[in-house]
Amino acid sequence: MSSNLPSVDITDLATYLQKVDDIPSVSKMMGGVYLRDFIKGQDVAGQLLAKAIQADVRCKAKLDQAKAEAYLDRAADYLKQRSIKESSEARKMYVDVDPDVIQAQENKAKTEALVSLMKNKLSVLRQAHDDLKKLLYGDNHMTGFDGM
Repeated sequence: MSSNLPSVDITDLATYLQKVDDIPSVSKMMGGVYLRDFIKGQDVAGQLLAKAIQADVRCKAKLDQAKAEAYLDRAADYLKQRSIKESSEARKMYVDVDPDVIQAQENKAKTEALVSLMKNKLSVLRQAHDDLKKLLYGDNHMTGFDGM
């Protein structure tokens, strides 16, 4: 079983995420540009999240298929080679050591991690957007000396 995980280009997302560090120094004049960029970044992160979820669902299906094939097709030969009495329980135990199942589990773990990462980046951009709105349009009536 080969690793057919899709590659994901996060270059666009990275440009938006780099702007999060600029929030404390954004002026009111540039605020609208940053707000727009955070909205666009959320869109990019959402699209990447959708692709990650799609890949995760596909990997889950491939994992289920690999388990079924290991149980039905390859377990008997493995058990025979090892002189183990064939039974349903022995076949189930073989599934955990089947190389194709292990590879499918590794791919599934990668896609789960990708989904988690994309959810996190989407959350970061949402929070950055909200924080910048509060800084730019909040009614805090602070002077330049408050908070010193």
